[in-house]
Amino acid sequence: MTNTTGMFTGRPGPASSLRRLRMAAVVFGFGALAVLLVSQASAQEQTRATLTLEEAIQLARQNNPQFRQTANDEGPADWQAREAYAGFLPSLSVANSYSYQASGTQRLGNLSAADFGLGRTPGTYASDYSLRANLTISGATFFQVKQQRANQTATEARIDAAAFTLATDVTRQYLAALRQRDNVLLSQSALDRAQEASRLAEGRHASGAATRLEVAQAEVDRGRAEVALVQAQNSYDTERVRLVQQLGLDLNADVELTSSFEVFEPMWTQEELTAMATTSHPGLQSARKAESAANASAKASWSQYLPSLNLFASLSGYSRKVSDSGFLIDQAQNSAQNRIENCQFWNTVASGLSSTLPGYPEDCSQHAFTPADEAAVLASNDLYPFNYTSSPAYLSVSLSLPIFDGFTRETQLQQARANADDAKHQRRAEELARRTEVTTNLLAMRTSYRTVMLETKNAETAGLALELASERYRLGAGSILELTQAQEDKARADQAHLAAVYTFHESLAALQAAVGTTLQR
Repeated sequence: MTNTTGMFTGRPGPASSLRRLRMAAVVFGFGALAVLLVSQASAQEQTRATLTLEEAIQLARQNNPQFRQTANDEGPADWQAREAYAGFLPSLSVANSYSYQASGTQRLGNLSAADFGLGRTPGTYASDYSLRANLTISGATFFQVKQQRANQTATEARIDAAAFTLATDVTRQYLAALRQRDNVLLSQSALDRAQEASRLAEGRHASGAATRLEVAQAEVDRGRAEVALVQAQNSYDTERVRLVQQLGLDLNADVELTSSFEVFEPMWTQEELTAMATTSHPGLQSARKAESAANASAKASWSQYLPSLNLFASLSGYSRKVSDSGFLIDQAQNSAQNRIENCQFWNTVASGLSSTLPGYPEDCSQHAFTPADEAAVLASNDLYPFNYTSSPAYLSVSLSLPIFDGFTRETQLQQARANADDAKHQRRAEELARRTEVTTNLLAMRTSYRTVMLETKNAETAGLALELASERYRLGAGSILELTQAQEDKARADQAHLAAVYTFHESLAALQAAVGTTLQR
């Protein structure tokens, strides 16, 4: 001890200095490597995701593709209910159009306007509008509201049932992953025991108290334990990947599951659990709402025999403009000249009659084309595009009653009745299933609880036996075969205890799935 202290406090020589420098470099290297490994482990520990069962269920509801497909049905169901109420409101449509036709000679079949003594038509602008309202009310209008309301409620119940089923599936997968995690811990413990037995065998062989065969047997047992650990780790990773898949996320599979579960004695009675299941189970509620929707659809089928009332109203208007105003003035002047010539003709005829022709002779100058007439023609051509000339309003009321449609209504009515009857039987089947599953899963849970108690004692006894076998082998009173057998018994007892514990948790999850709610102790 003194020499060692003096080595660090005395003045070193050249050789000792070189050795110290080398040693310092090695120590520094190992220290830096240790710091790096610790920092990396700390970073991995900080970035490693943790996940509770409640978080897993919430993530699955938000991201699971199959559940999101079901949840998306809520929006269309809501709008279908609104659409049914809108059946009592008229449909409205507004139209507005504008058009232009260039000047030219019109064709009338294989002939042209010139063949009839008509000249070229000028270019024209035209616009029009229309406002239409239509309302049809029938028996289906009234029944449709109730039917769509029932469908909306059934859709909501179906989504709730899907959410509950998803939560059940996630819980079971979460338990499966936890079971494999605990299996990894058990496998690691078994490997530690096998390594300890191998060290004991090697120590006894070194002292001459054991043969090389005992060392080889211990090494075989250690190798089997290593294989079991590798397989257990692979099963754990697989179950975590499957859990992440159910969440609907592309997360790192290396997620730490932090929820824990306890084993307790089930004190519920079959009667109270059955009452809970038949009252509020989401699957049963969905079946009942589906039955109500099917009954509403069957009642709505009767509306096809009822009359329907249709109300229709429309308002419209138009405006027109000729691109060449001179064309309109020429037409008006020609029309005025024709009226003057016609007046003069009848005045001549009246003057040659022996009796008086009423209204004649007439002052033909009143038909002359005046500047005021020209101004009126120009004003009438200045209405485009928004000074519409209103067309007569239109209103119609009709009542129709279907008489015969080739048994289409009868076929649809019978199909609706069959669907309603199927929905009733589906509801009854769901009720029977609830009762059966509650009974069987409660029995399974009680059995699994008793099994856990027994396997706990078996594991404790196997642990004591292993301690005794290890101590006997350490003292040389026992053989390697006795120790190996004790290790195998302990491993089997631990696996049986693990299976019993998770069978209990799975039975509880199945019982809650059968009841339709989380059970309180």
